Parts: sequence; structure tokens; C-alpha cells
Amino acid sequence: MKEHKIIRYTVLIAMGCIFLAGCYYDVGEELYPTSQCDLADVSYSTDIIPILTDNTCISCHNNVSPQGSIKLDTYSEVKINAENGKLFGSMNHDSGFKPMPQGSSNKTDQCSLDKIRTWIENGAQNN
Repeated sequence: MKEHKIIRYTVLIAMGCIFLAGCYYDVGEELYPTSQCDLADVSYSTDIIPILTDNTCISCHNNVSPQGSIKLDTYSEVKINAENGKLFGSMNHDSGFKPMPQGSSNKTDQCSLDKIRTWIENGAQNN
């Protein structure tokens, strides 16, 4: 009878360990990326504008309400901030720049940052 209790407790402990080990949480997107970042043909109209729109940059930095006196709603204004380093520095949370989006500890995803850097390195063209 005593031997039967030992086996029962051993099985319960083993099942508990398996159950607790199953509770570990990983971020699926980090473990199994669904796509790679295509940097071959980065363009202002196809890549940069959607990044600025999706990250709410344009909603705060426009001609109507230019937060921090920075405007990003036209190509010429984006190019100025790209060339002076403010666009990438702020979005990448680089030292010496105000991290954007403001009030968020999360920076823009790496693929978007890579596209912005590539666009700037390729001359920040209006393409």
C-alpha cells in the first residue's frame, strides 16, 4: 500500500512538472519569423510613407499641428529630417535624440528601421 502511494505521488509530481514547463511563453514572431525584410528596392512612396503613417509620425508632425516644430507630411520635410539625422535617430531611440513615438518605450520594428536607414543611405530619393 505504501509503495502504491509513492508511485502515485511520483506520477503527480511528474505531471505537475510537465504542466508547469508547458506554461513557458515565447513570442512566436521572434521564434518563427514569417517574412524577411526586403531592402532591395526601398522607396519613399511604397515604404517610407506607410512607415511614417503606421507609426503615427504624420498625425503628430504635420502642417496643422507640428509637434516639436517638426513636420513630416511632405517629402521635402521628411528629407530634411532624414538628412539631419533626426528621423532615424528618434525612431531608433539613439542617444541624443528624443525617442519616438513619444510616450512609448517600444521603438519602431527593426525591418522598418532598416528600410528607413537604407532609403537615407541611398540618397533619400522621392521615388
